[in-house]
Amino acid sequence: MLSYDMGERGNASRYDYLYRCIRHDIAHGNILPDEKLPSKRALARNLGVSVITVEAAYAQLIAEGYVRAEERRGYFACELSPAARGGRQGGARNRGNARTGGVSGGAAGQRGFASEGATGRHAASPDSDAAQSPAASSARRLASLRFPAHTLGDSPFSESAGDSMAFVPSSGAAATALFPYQTWARVMRRTLTEESSATLAEAALAAGSPRLRQAIASYLREYRGMEVPAERIVIAAGSQTLYQLIVQLLGRERTFATECPGYPLLGRIYGAQNVHCASIPLSAGGIDIAALRESGASVAHVMPAHQFPTGIVMSAACRRDLLNWSRTDEARAFSAAGPRGRFIVEDDYDAEFRMLGRPIAPLSSVDVAGRVIYLNSFTKSLGAAFRIAYMALPEDLAAQFEFNLGFYSNTVSPLEQLALARFIEQGHYERHVNRLRTHAKQLQDELVRRVSESSLAKEVSFEGLDRGLYFSMRVRKSAQVRAVGALRAAGVQLTPLGKGPLAWSDAQTGESVFAVNCESLEIGNLVLP
Repeated sequence: MLSYDMGERGNASRYDYLYRCIRHDIAHGNILPDEKLPSKRALARNLGVSVITVEAAYAQLIAEGYVRAEERRGYFACELSPAARGGRQGGARNRGNARTGGVSGGAAGQRGFASEGATGRHAASPDSDAAQSPAASSARRLASLRFPAHTLGDSPFSESAGDSMAFVPSSGAAATALFPYQTWARVMRRTLTEESSATLAEAALAAGSPRLRQAIASYLREYRGMEVPAERIVIAAGSQTLYQLIVQLLGRERTFATECPGYPLLGRIYGAQNVHCASIPLSAGGIDIAALRESGASVAHVMPAHQFPTGIVMSAACRRDLLNWSRTDEARAFSAAGPRGRFIVEDDYDAEFRMLGRPIAPLSSVDVAGRVIYLNSFTKSLGAAFRIAYMALPEDLAAQFEFNLGFYSNTVSPLEQLALARFIEQGHYERHVNRLRTHAKQLQDELVRRVSESSLAKEVSFEGLDRGLYFSMRVRKSAQVRAVGALRAAGVQLTPLGKGPLAWSDAQTGESVFAVNCESLEIGNLVLP
């Protein structure tokens, strides 16, 4: 029987502390692969907590691939590869990134985006489809298949597709419409009247405003469980600018691996920087590690928490394998001639919008070797009018950035940087994201309800709900014209992922699968047959 002292959880919620304790024991081999975990009721009785608390912890472990649920048998620990030995980069400051991956309590990671009670009500059980694997039911049904690059040759996500720019993970429409412009105007006025010329000058530094970087560091600590010093955060005018900086930082002689299918513009942006790209297929647990090794790439650009467009949550086993791939030797990354070794670019583009349970733990939070570059953007949360993004660098790469690229002036207006810092510090950003997430959840649930109550109920099904700003929909051929026409007329963004038996779903012949973004949905205009 598992035993943990719940009195040591500090400020963490009970389910969050229990989840991290079990995750720590699985990751460190204290719970063996395929070992059966206690039943929810037995563990709840042993720890003196509610069954809902255990349900919530198990559901999060299932979502991240540490635990699997088997119908009528119970819960079992998943097998993870042994952790590769970390390089010299894994010093004290880098080990701090993984602090909340252990069992200590505290604020980091405790403020999930759904309450403990709500999480418990929706927690997966061994009898539910959602419990079966990190990629939910679609990945469970074909967990052994890969996502070969050629299967989506006629898809808008292939490099050759003519309309590959037609769909992006988030249009920012809801963020733009719901943004508190009056509050922002007040913050901007205070910034103009109160900030000194010295702070404005600091914001022009290559890495950006120290104040905004500190605000972001505090946000990452509280909401993503990451211990990143402000000095290792770099601000830029959007993700595309960060991609270019990463190429300049790591070097153009490298091969950059991108997921296929994936974000359609990514390969084009890297290609425009004269970088060779390798398109790596996906497995049910995430990027195919064997194919990554064969590609000769030394940089892997991945979306572990919510892969676009498949919606896959990278499994714990795949995360361990990917981190092991990046830890090639004992050498430090820093070098006067340029960074050495392999690196992972973690694109966490919509982590704030996971609607059920706590956000998926970032790779960066368990990177002890200093090989993960963490990326995120404010465009999805603040709207398209705000072209501000940031990356958190490992210690050696932060030194390399200052050494090689510190001569740049920052690409974001100093006034916008300082105003955003105040916006975050005063809690406006948190409240705005909460409103956005609630709005997106309401639109998603209303769309699903309307479809389930219409004549399309047996023709349409949804997958990947509650994971972020988009999900997938499969439609039978006989209802495709009616369903797609009605949804698009109401403002729903739909992009076909292909027809027939796709490797990443188990779509029957005659079905079509679409990526769905309902940020622009006008419920009043939704008329279903």
